[in-house]
Amino acid sequence: MVSDLVRYYDDFLADRDWLAEGLSWAVVQPASAEATVDGVIKRLRARRVEPGDKHAGELADLAQIGPDVVVFQDNGCALSRPEVLRWLSDGTRVHTVDWTINGNGGVTYAVYGKVLARMDMNDPDRRHGDDPSAFADDLDDVRAALGTEYVRSAVMAFVERRTGVRLPAEWMSDEGADTEAGPWVTVSLGAFPSDPRPPSNFGHYEPDLDARLRAAPETVRRAALTLALRAVTTRFRFSDEELARQAVEAVERGLTLDQETRSRIAYLKAHGDDVHACSSAVHALHTAIGSGVDAVDAVGAARHAIVDEWPAVRRDLYRLVRETG
Repeated sequence: MVSDLVRYYDDFLADRDWLAEGLSWAVVQPASAEATVDGVIKRLRARRVEPGDKHAGELADLAQIGPDVVVFQDNGCALSRPEVLRWLSDGTRVHTVDWTINGNGGVTYAVYGKVLARMDMNDPDRRHGDDPSAFADDLDDVRAALGTEYVRSAVMAFVERRTGVRLPAEWMSDEGADTEAGPWVTVSLGAFPSDPRPPSNFGHYEPDLDARLRAAPETVRRAALTLALRAVTTRFRFSDEELARQAVEAVERGLTLDQETRSRIAYLKAHGDDVHACSSAVHALHTAIGSGVDAVDAVGAARHAIVDEWPAVRRDLYRLVRETG
């Protein structure tokens, strides 16, 4: 059953269908420091801009709601960057929700300069950060929305539930934040250098193993990929078992598949109870037949596909890479 909170944001998004292409919304709340519009502007290294500014850069809109500040970007993701959140959360609590046109996105929570939790909006069990358990007690709406059209509205409701702050529909026009309807201030965001970070999500969860696999000889990397893929093909049934077997053998033997075969592998279907695990299984096969060290990302996809089997597979992968230092 859809909660009233989720329904509010479902209506909010339905009236502004262009937001499906991208959104970033942050709620900044006081902790050891106040949350004010001027203070947030300073933390974002931003400057106020006027309509028609030809050199505005990446824009955001800010508004004060009681002791809190909301920051809104349509089709932007700066507010979820760890390097931005560290400055934004100095002395404050910051929740952000964001997504892109391809359906990826999530919720981030930062306090005192630390990103405590980052959650994939399409799978609330995919969380990382200094304290991923921080979200554990508030996930009912998000879990209920999995696989439905309510995913985006559920993560917005999640932020309101944790903060008590609503993004007011009456302050928004059909084109974005309405400065005549609400106390919005438009700013151009400043530049933040990117932090060092792993090349893929696998490196967030398994940084040591990711680094070792990327540095390993190509023969060892192939053996590792083959081990992970065999675990995947044992766990799942595929719409074309022969094609799945062909993908594994190509990786094991270091063969390059033609473009038509690669495309067919991308459109394979895996069968199982968990739609996200099935998607990760296909992603693992398709990524593994790529070239170079980026094929290591297939191990990350396999990790999400074979959750129960992963600890044993992980041990075997470490056994492989330790043989080469």
